[in-house]
Amino acid sequence: MRGRLFVTFLWLTGLSVLITGLLVSFLMRAAYMDSLGERMGKEGQLLAKSLDWESTAPGKPNFRRQTRLYSQTLDAHVTLMDKNGDVLSDSDQRSKKGKNNKNNSAVKRILQKKERSTYERVVTDNQLAVYVPVDYNGERKGVLRITVELDSINHSLRQVWVSMIIGLIFAYAVAALVSSRLASRFTRPIEEITQVAVDVARNKYHRRIPVKKQDEIGRLATAINRMGAGLRYQLETIRKSERRLTGVIETMESGLLMVDAEGKVTVANQAILSLFDLGSTSLINKSLTDLPVFHELQGLVHHCKESQESVRDELHLYFPTERILAASLTPIWGGETTGMGVVIVLHDITPIRYLEKLRTEFVANVSHELKTPVTSLRGFAETLLDGGVDDPKMRREFLEIIHFESLRLERLIGDLLDLSKIESRKVRLNVVKVSIDDLLRPTIKTMEEEIRKLDLQLHMKGERGFNVRVDPDRFSQIVINLVANAMAYTPAGGSITLTTGVEESSWWLQVEDTGIGIPSEDLPRIFERFYRVDKARSRDSGGTGLGLAIVKHLVEAHRGTIDVESQVGEKTGFTLRFPR
Repeated sequence: MRGRLFVTFLWLTGLSVLITGLLVSFLMRAAYMDSLGERMGKEGQLLAKSLDWESTAPGKPNFRRQTRLYSQTLDAHVTLMDKNGDVLSDSDQRSKKGKNNKNNSAVKRILQKKERSTYERVVTDNQLAVYVPVDYNGERKGVLRITVELDSINHSLRQVWVSMIIGLIFAYAVAALVSSRLASRFTRPIEEITQVAVDVARNKYHRRIPVKKQDEIGRLATAINRMGAGLRYQLETIRKSERRLTGVIETMESGLLMVDAEGKVTVANQAILSLFDLGSTSLINKSLTDLPVFHELQGLVHHCKESQESVRDELHLYFPTERILAASLTPIWGGETTGMGVVIVLHDITPIRYLEKLRTEFVANVSHELKTPVTSLRGFAETLLDGGVDDPKMRREFLEIIHFESLRLERLIGDLLDLSKIESRKVRLNVVKVSIDDLLRPTIKTMEEEIRKLDLQLHMKGERGFNVRVDPDRFSQIVINLVANAMAYTPAGGSITLTTGVEESSWWLQVEDTGIGIPSEDLPRIFERFYRVDKARSRDSGGTGLGLAIVKHLVEAHRGTIDVESQVGEKTGFTLRFPR
């Protein structure tokens, strides 16, 4: 653009200089000719007045001498004619004497005019002639002609033209330099605006246009700068929103999948890959029909597109692990060009269904556990009411059973209340520093009598004398439940061993028995409520089925862990580990 503008300026400047030169040369020639003609006219009038027609009769020498004197003085050709147009005297001796010029239009006009102070000027290619009337005593005596050759005048004008041309060339060069500077000055802001516009088109918004003047270009540059700043802010806002949205999509636990009208995946988060065990496989631009893991989902997508309504259903997966997914499908209209797409959100509700199953089993177990002692109480009470109370032996036996069942019912209700409080985190631990010996000795003392009745042996081993930080009452509950569980599943003649140990950052307690053991398939469930490995043996011992569940929650409340190892028919050991 700068080159085109510079060339345009040169053309305009050159044309202007040429027209100006021609006009000036024409005006100079015209002005010079006017000035020369006027001067010659005035000189002619002066010569005409100085002629003495009385003393210079025709043919006399002094008349010829006057014309020669005038010619030498004026450096011009002087010719004197009478009123008939005949030449009376000529400064050029070569001119023919007596030549008649009556038909000369200028002579004719001069002779016809009445005015005295008038003259006629005639310009030819090589001469400038001035015709002046000669009056004497109010009578028109003739015409005086003064002729000047234009060669000298043209020579002078040529010198002027050469000087003027040189000046015009210099002016043209200066104008060209100024045009270049002006073109650069005018185009530089436009070039900067163009470059900024190109950068904006390439998503580069950091560049700005320097604004020096508040003219049209300055206001345009200001508008471009504001537009660039606005686009940059909007783009940064969009990028931040996109990053936030991407972060939310990628970190959400629910699987998100978006398919277009052709069934191709356009959005898929990490949760989808995890739910279907797809690893790092990229799903973008892949069709659902090409992915066998989405076989059940394809039918829901088709139904959602056909109905153009939201669809909710559950998917049951068996690979890689058994899962239950809640699928929510919503149609989205992308316009005439993209058609109908579907947004799919998958929630893993496997834990919820598992908890619902546990709740159902818990209600059934609680109902069963409560029904058993209540049925016993009712049955023996009815027997006593029907006459059994009269038999002292039967009365005592039935009352002992009623007492036993009522105690078991009381323990069951107490364990349920304890477990409910522990699970709802309403139990506050009173943690104190206490010696391990002072912690275990009273607890074991309370159970020695029952252990002897069952013909069992209780042993204590390991390190002694170190201090721990626990809630004594709740820790005693842990030990009692574990020992009671060992007593229930250890036959007569067996043994129960309590072993303690301390490490750098933790201490541990192990309760091991020589009982019937726990099958490996039952180990993952032994801490569930009401779960029993041997239901008959546990119920006969008066167990509620809640002891190990309470133990697990209390151990976790102390920030500890519990592990179990067992060999069927040989032994079972529970290991508790707590931080120091």
